[in-house]
Amino acid sequence: QQQQQQQQQQMEEPEWLRSYRQNPELLAQEWGEPLVVEEWPQPENDEDDDDDNPRSTTTPYRAKHGWKGRDLIHDRHAPVRILEYYVNYGDGTGLPAGMDNDNNSEDLPQRGGLGTTLTGIVHFTPRAESHKGYCHGGSMCSVLDDVIGWCGFLITGQCRPWSGFTVQVNTQLKKPIAVHSTLLVQATITRLERRKVYIDAVLMEPPLLLLLDDNHDTETKEPKIHASGEGMVVLNRGILPELATRGSLHSWPSSVEIS
Repeated sequence: QQQQQQQQQQMEEPEWLRSYRQNPELLAQEWGEPLVVEEWPQPENDEDDDDDNPRSTTTPYRAKHGWKGRDLIHDRHAPVRILEYYVNYGDGTGLPAGMDNDNNSEDLPQRGGLGTTLTGIVHFTPRAESHKGYCHGGSMCSVLDDVIGWCGFLITGQCRPWSGFTVQVNTQLKKPIAVHSTLLVQATITRLERRKVYIDAVLMEPPLLLLLDDNHDTETKEPKIHASGEGMVVLNRGILPELATRGSLHSWPSSVEIS
């Protein structure tokens, strides 16, 4: 019981996150809808896992579908863990016509494409520690790698896990992260070239939202940027109609401030 109380204390949400929780309409407007993937949820009775037994070190879904272990970033025992993802789909800009998208239309898609943004809540545990009191830079890079990859899987306007693969992640580590920190990670699709999806990402401590009136007008200060990254995801063949995208190049102004 004492251990559970310590974990709850360590996972206490920062004030910036509580301000979003208290304003679900604003959260939905800025972050979008929750993203849930079958391989992430975990049973509540796996505290006594045996690391020598592959079946007990993964979830039933992952074991059934061929995984050998836990997810590096989404497992609840992970040194750095993305607790939640939210997706704000773009308006279909950059996507070819005739795609089998949610709108089932032969016209240009109205969802996904450039401007699609994935936002995650990230918790850094003491298991990610390197220099005393601060997290290893590799944990920051792992978070940026994850958000860039999953953002690429959203290009069609729906989440299609493992519909491509991350081939490049360039990161800049700007400020150290203290253990027990809870931060925000955000990635945006900025460019599409054939099967190549280009994505910008940032890991930050958002400013505290100050509600000015009942209409949810807000005032914010500048975020504290801890790391930024640029990545590229190459989609599997057949995810986008290749004849329609061949030779095309689309770009989108990044909504991620990384300067």
